Amino acid sequence: MKKILYFIPLFAFLATSCMSSEDTPTYSDWKKQNEEYVQKMEDLTENGEKVYTKFTPEWAPGDFVLIKWHNDRSLTEKNLKPLSNSTVNIKYEMEDIDGNYLGDSYSVTDSVYQSMPNQNIIGMWIALTNMHVGDSVTMVIPASSGYGASSAGSILPYSALIYHVKMKDVPKYDK
Repeated sequence: MKKILYFIPLFAFLATSCMSSEDTPTYSDWKKQNEEYVQKMEDLTENGEKVYTKFTPEWAPGDFVLIKWHNDRSLTEKNLKPLSNSTVNIKYEMEDIDGNYLGDSYSVTDSVYQSMPNQNIIGMWIALTNMHVGDSVTMVIPASSGYGASSAGSILPYSALIYHVKMKDVPKYDK
């Protein structure tokens, strides 16, 4: 019996080493497409002006998010801007770079998603703490500031995420 136990790891090794690379999904092309998309959005200009603003917080220098405002920011700049531990109410839709639906807030109560910025992926955390109540934005979150090499539901590994977000309210503002 003991001799059989010695061979189990050998059989497991042989079984896995015989699998071809075609048996294991690869996301290298997808990763490259997503990285190129994020770079394209970062470089995108209209009338000589960058379309997206890049936000890289001091507390996470390796992470960033790109934000495009759809409203006149001068009209919302005096509105409340949440802190990391504030409670925010937002409406959102999420998609990948191919336009595939990945989720939204419309399936929850009053179609509003409520959370604290620091309870979300780091890219969303960065974006929410740079918005004011009333802002409507499109944000591009690179995979490194999203789910990275992990998958989450229908989100593939290495996916950049595109969110369309409206900041509705900050019902709890913590200092």
